[in-house]
Amino acid sequence: MGAGKLMGDNPAVLIVAHGSRRAQAVDFLEVMAVQVRQRLGVSRVDIAYLENGEPDVASAIENCFSEGVRRLVVIPFFLSPGVHVTVDLPREVAAARQTFPDLQILQANFLGAHPALGGVLCELFLDCVKTAHWLVSKED
Repeated sequence: MGAGKLMGDNPAVLIVAHGSRRAQAVDFLEVMAVQVRQRLGVSRVDIAYLENGEPDVASAIENCFSEGVRRLVVIPFFLSPGVHVTVDLPREVAAARQTFPDLQILQANFLGAHPALGGVLCELFLDCVKTAHWLVSKED
């Protein structure tokens, strides 16, 4: 059973990233949103950007609310607790709570804080080493 079904009225998810001018970054986040939607069984997963992309966080939250969302989980797609995670996004969420008092908003911890991330780094290392074609010095 998906987490959305466990939580009652199927909250929406808003993945918040920095943003990029590169189309590949946008495509990557869209793939991530599909994976989250399928894995959690929630009906709505949106993406917003703090910089270099649309929609911005305020617009994305307004869109969710105007389309009937009343529970929203904001997930910061950031690796470290920089200014966007510690100041900018909490400020956006607080403003949205004031603007939309009927919208319940939870903010998850940022991606880099998750304990599984160290294991992922180890898997990336092992995958790289398994497929590596190490350069051999000319002296060998």
